[in-house]
Amino acid sequence: MRLGEPMLYAVLRGSAMVRVGDDALDLHADAGVWVPAGETVAVTPQPGAIVLPIPVAGAGRTVTTRLGVPPHAHVALLRAFTEALGHLDGAQGAARLELRGGSPEPLAAPPALRSPELRPLAELLTAHPELGLQAAAARAVPGWSVRTLQRRFLAETGWTVAAWVRRQRVRIAAELITDGRDLEWVAHRVGYRSFPGFIRAFSEATGMTPGQWRQKSAEGCMGVGPSRPELESGEGGDGHGAERRTWARVNGAHVAVWAAVGGARLIIAGRALTLAEGEAVIIPAGTPNEFRVPSGSLLVPLGFRSALTGPIGAPLTAAHIGGLDSMRMLEAVLASYTRVGVTDVDPDRGFAAVLAGSERLPATTGSELLGRAANLFVREPELSLAAASERLGLSERELCRVVGAHTGEQFAAWLRLLRMTRARNQLGDGETPSEISRELGYSHLPAFSRAFRAVHGAGPTGLGVPNLAPTRAAWGREMRLPASAL
Repeated sequence: MRLGEPMLYAVLRGSAMVRVGDDALDLHADAGVWVPAGETVAVTPQPGAIVLPIPVAGAGRTVTTRLGVPPHAHVALLRAFTEALGHLDGAQGAARLELRGGSPEPLAAPPALRSPELRPLAELLTAHPELGLQAAAARAVPGWSVRTLQRRFLAETGWTVAAWVRRQRVRIAAELITDGRDLEWVAHRVGYRSFPGFIRAFSEATGMTPGQWRQKSAEGCMGVGPSRPELESGEGGDGHGAERRTWARVNGAHVAVWAAVGGARLIIAGRALTLAEGEAVIIPAGTPNEFRVPSGSLLVPLGFRSALTGPIGAPLTAAHIGGLDSMRMLEAVLASYTRVGVTDVDPDRGFAAVLAGSERLPATTGSELLGRAANLFVREPELSLAAASERLGLSERELCRVVGAHTGEQFAAWLRLLRMTRARNQLGDGETPSEISRELGYSHLPAFSRAFRAVHGAGPTGLGVPNLAPTRAAWGREMRLPASAL
């Protein structure tokens, strides 16, 4: 896949092969690789491995970078992954991560030479940058004049020999300085007889002196931190900021949610339910719901099932499935929402565990009809009440009664919640308000905007919902159901 935004692939357990372009990187636990946008990436976790794919800004960096991922950073990384699932209120300003510290960005290599005549010359100049051009030509391409060599070199690379050699010398020098070598020794090693001349060439190529490069290289290891300065003090980036929430919503599928860190307060069909750390419940399809997530807590969607698989009653007690140390549940999250996080893990594992471990109201014919109606309207949101009732084998009055009895909402208000849940998720999929308005069956964009504002408190263009489509593409799959169904 080709990345539409920069990504960090962090290995939390086991090992994984990450191929970036033609380079294959073997990563082990507590290590990761940051890859800039535009690169082609393939991620292959080994059995038992856990790889967390997270959008991370490069802070000006443009080359693939390996870095450590210590265990104390795992919660912050999982929080960033959860933000990209799009279930929390993005208008509140979710924390974004970016690369921090580390050595200066390596210099790009000069163009590679591919012709059999000039490749030996390039290899010789790289291995022995102290050689002059005439001496190198006599050894690598005997019989060629320097003028012919320069003409052929320029035609193949677009660079003069002098510029190519200068870049190679500085690249090798930068690597040696990063390794802690003495600066004057480096200058002579790469073929500069004059130390001031070396400083001048190095500064022109890198924008800093060799001494500044050495100091920058020694500042510390590359890491990941919050992208906004105010988050340094804890306003969201480390989990100590304002309470997060979902908006009032209606899902088209049954969704399991897990309090992986800390607790959360849920309101499901008007009933309040508190989750302690390590607990999880299933929200039945078609049921109005909203969450409140205290600062420092982390509520994670664990998996989902189509309402067509059968009815599920409203939750009474939560399932105890363990906190973040329960790697089996983290595996289930990654299996549900990515193709790159784990391998050979059943995506339904987490949902099944919550279903088996929680207590719910008995499923009824009415709860089955509510789920089927939610599924139908999510897939075909433009349907009228009459058309949907006919498809479900009910009268319009019966359908309105079922919705009111199981949700406490009038049918029109319930349908608007469901449609605007889909609309907000579609904004997160990168669709435009005009496209969404047409798909939902609105004749005019202003009518759609009024309905959206009534539910979300702002119009679709003013709410600031982030486009999560590039992130989801980097995960190697779309959701098993569209985001609009969740």
